[in-house]
Amino acid sequence: MENPSNFKRPKASTIGTPVYHRRRRDWKDDRDLLEELASQVNRVDGPYDSFDVGVTAYREKVKSFEKSYETNKEAFFMAMWVREQLSELSRKQGNYHLSVHALTFPEDLDRTIHGVEKRATQSGFVPPQQETSLSVLFPEPELRNYARERMQMLHRGDLNSYLASLVSKERDSLATNSASIMDLIHICEHKLNLRQISFEKRYVVGETDLWITAWSLGIEVKNTWGEQEELSLISTLSNTNFRLRARHLVVVVPDSLSDDAFEMIRAIERRDDFSNLSILRIGDLGTYLDKIKEIEDGIV
Repeated sequence: MENPSNFKRPKASTIGTPVYHRRRRDWKDDRDLLEELASQVNRVDGPYDSFDVGVTAYREKVKSFEKSYETNKEAFFMAMWVREQLSELSRKQGNYHLSVHALTFPEDLDRTIHGVEKRATQSGFVPPQQETSLSVLFPEPELRNYARERMQMLHRGDLNSYLASLVSKERDSLATNSASIMDLIHICEHKLNLRQISFEKRYVVGETDLWITAWSLGIEVKNTWGEQEELSLISTLSNTNFRLRARHLVVVVPDSLSDDAFEMIRAIERRDDFSNLSILRIGDLGTYLDKIKEIEDGIV
């Protein structure tokens, strides 16, 4: 078997995509996403046909948003459409780069944007009777879309189960700070289950939250970061390496973690104290797992 130190470990700098490709934190994320894509559309040597009707329409739309992103509803829904396309691209490609992988722009971009708005505010991915309930419970479209996504991912579209979970988490959060940690762990489990990867939940002090025996992979989840937490994390990683002979370790943080905090925690990875360690945002975990599978499949 190859020495794990010879592995070319996946890193956020090589497999990561900007958070705003996956989720919207504020209007600046819409602006950054649409303008990043526009920069590729405008490249002479890029993957787009500059005379294509859809490409031209996109270019003109972005130009019209120049100073109105913060209040422009059309920009909001166009960014939502782009994220949907990137999600599909990621599903098909595993990893992508906007300078190489082109999106297909519809000829009637206005109609497409209107369709996204209608779907987001009136109907969606759940039965009509549940959509009505969601509309009443979450009048704000962005919040309703988030609730729908969480309900589908974690509760198979069962609204009652989702609401019960929210109440339970609120109750638990009164006594502990672990609710958001458990949410992240559930997302990790979901990504593992999608790939039919068997794992164990570890409740041993000083070991990672999840353990994949077949790959000797430990997954540790952190939802916040501060200098005082560094020793605890290093201890957990060291113990997992020693006790379980880990070939791979990954620390997963929320997409919502600030860029400054993310760079602080990634300093541990850059120090190379752990040659098998990767530190990633949750949105990049799927790509990481696919890369680890490639590595493990290549072990002699």
